[in-house]
Amino acid sequence: MAELILHHYPESPFSEKVRAIFGAKRLAWRSLQVSMVMPRPATIALTGGYRRIPVLQVGADIYCDTALIAEYLDDLGTGPTLYPGGQMLAAQTLARWVDTELFWAAVTLRFLPENMGAFFTDPATAQAFAEDRANFAAGAQVRRPAADEARARYARFLAEMETQLGDGRPYLFGADWSVADFSVYHMLWFIHAGGGMADQLAARSHVSAWMERMGAFGEHAGEAITADDALAIAHAAEPLPVEQASDLPGLAPGTEVNVAPVDYGVMPSHGTLLRCDTNSIVIRREHALTGAVNVHFPRHGFGVTRY
Repeated sequence: MAELILHHYPESPFSEKVRAIFGAKRLAWRSLQVSMVMPRPATIALTGGYRRIPVLQVGADIYCDTALIAEYLDDLGTGPTLYPGGQMLAAQTLARWVDTELFWAAVTLRFLPENMGAFFTDPATAQAFAEDRANFAAGAQVRRPAADEARARYARFLAEMETQLGDGRPYLFGADWSVADFSVYHMLWFIHAGGGMADQLAARSHVSAWMERMGAFGEHAGEAITADDALAIAHAAEPLPVEQASDLPGLAPGTEVNVAPVDYGVMPSHGTLLRCDTNSIVIRREHALTGAVNVHFPRHGFGVTRY
């Protein structure tokens, strides 16, 4: 198997989700740190337009969105599956809710003045971030809650977590972790990275202990790699073979398409459709810097349109 290369930046909550999975699964990985704001020329050359972070590169195959990245990583490394059979529906449903609904409350809470911490090093960085995210939000189909609503939503969730963990279980659904643990962890990690809401965790001993267990996974660092080296790896590799099929009427394999998230960050990736089924979407694209690559997206939360 080719090396696992994560395109990420340290402050990214969804990147922390993947970093923790690497640690839990004891997977070696390479770290390509990208800018918090655009441009990200190497990453965009690989994805063709998709600009959410993180992105996982494995040779000439590019995996977008942490839901799909987690599925890919689940078959690698050691330890329990992220998708235990008896709790799969509950774990997946909670993970999706946290990654969407709770995420926007987390964004509100993380950027409260009293919870900012050292997120920005100077006013210029803050301004650049604000301008970048305004562009990123263009066309979004989501609503960011006000501070009072976000506080209430988060307080209710923490209370329910405390009850869930109150019987002494180490993870949300029992003795072993699931994808839900990693989704919840990265959201709490993001909210509390600023330090202004520490009392919320201190008041809940079971959640605090769970956070310590999960946080230890995120300390598993990757070996640095440069953008040039990552692009060279993609150029030298061949994409994995894909059984071509499409369940989209009028969009057969070989059709030029755009693939984009349907909620926010809706910048599309352009390529040739290889496969679209209930689980994933795969397109083939080429770039002078990368050669031919396959770009993989989850079906849930993404749309496909003719180019």
